[in-house]
Amino acid sequence: MSKFLAGKTAIVTGGAGGLGLAIVQRFLSEGANVVATDIDPKRLEECPATVPAEHRERLLAVQCDSTDESAVEKTIEETVQKLGRLDILINCAAINDQMAPVGDCPRALWDRNLLVNLTAPFITSQHSVRQMLKQEPKGGVLLNIISSAGEFGYRAGCAYTASKHGLVGLTKNTAAFYGPEGIRCLAIMPGPMKTNMGSDAHDVSKYHPEGLRLASSSMAAGLRWNPIEEVAKTVALLCTDGVGTINGSLVNCDNGWTCI
Repeated sequence: MSKFLAGKTAIVTGGAGGLGLAIVQRFLSEGANVVATDIDPKRLEECPATVPAEHRERLLAVQCDSTDESAVEKTIEETVQKLGRLDILINCAAINDQMAPVGDCPRALWDRNLLVNLTAPFITSQHSVRQMLKQEPKGGVLLNIISSAGEFGYRAGCAYTASKHGLVGLTKNTAAFYGPEGIRCLAIMPGPMKTNMGSDAHDVSKYHPEGLRLASSSMAAGLRWNPIEEVAKTVALLCTDGVGTINGSLVNCDNGWTCI
């Protein structure tokens, strides 16, 4: 049976936990070589054991802070050195903002969200594009995990919302400039998922009560949470050569949440 991503090499940021790990597992099952980056050494150490033994030789687990430009450069260099090229970048690493609106958002929380959720994808995208342009044959795919907070103003606090709206702009601009060079850039907009980033959601004391109420009100229709394995499969399909016309798109995969 043919594999969708056989022979492709992908970097997945935040790849040792949550949706990132599910994407790593899906890409490996589809034949890709995968570099899973993360800042958590414990998760990285455990990462190989979460994939079937027959896939582990195609997995590199690398500690890399995506906000550190030198670390990102080193990771891409290592990827190309060991695996030959870079075909796919998945910007998955992100943090939340406890639903704080602008009047109650600490400056440090704002700065950290913009750094991790927007500046880091800029850094990884910049260096990945440069690599994709100079390799032969040139080209590749950049896919950003944005969430519906990139479209709406009441699915998160001000910092997360602003960072994800910014990532929409980065996605579209990258697609427009580099599509003619054979580099696609697109995004998925998932709804709620049970991931490590959202694990604090069970401790509502950490969240701004009004922000939490407003975001929760949009789920009143009782839509199910997104299974991360299904979202990961969507990501894999969008990165295949067979969907080359999809560029600059924001693909909702939220069980119809944004239709309400």
